Amino acid sequence: MVYGALFLVAVFLAYLVLSLLGGKTFWFYKSQNLRNEKSYLSSSTKVYSCPICGHLLQKGQRVKSIVFHGGTESGTVKEQVSHLLGCPYCYPPNHENPRKCPVCGATLPKEGYLIARFFTRKGNRRKHVHVLGCTECRKQRRLPYLDNRRA
Repeated sequence: MVYGALFLVAVFLAYLVLSLLGGKTFWFYKSQNLRNEKSYLSSSTKVYSCPICGHLLQKGQRVKSIVFHGGTESGTVKEQVSHLLGCPYCYPPNHENPRKCPVCGATLPKEGYLIARFFTRKGNRRKHVHVLGCTECRKQRRLPYLDNRRA
């Protein structure tokens, strides 16, 4: 019985030492971290990444793109073709941040870009981009179609 009481006192003292050295309570450390991550990724804070190099974009940073006029409109959704050139980290092209196509995985040449569909809804500020491929993999897909058409 005496040994049991001494063991409990030793466990309690070890807990106090660990909590004082860590600066936080030992048992609640994990739950506090989860709360901090949830508040960081709340609904007001959106985290976007570049589809070409994968860098997380900070507030105010955008992916440089060219959206063409025209397109098709179905109900409230408008679809346009766009070219994605890159974010401030990968455009203009440099050696520090490799530019890769998310569809085929090939490295984009300096003059290469992604071809995408750009969707917008009337009355909604939210935009949606669907990447179709890069200049290299779209060329490869088009070649058999062009060969059959000429024959």
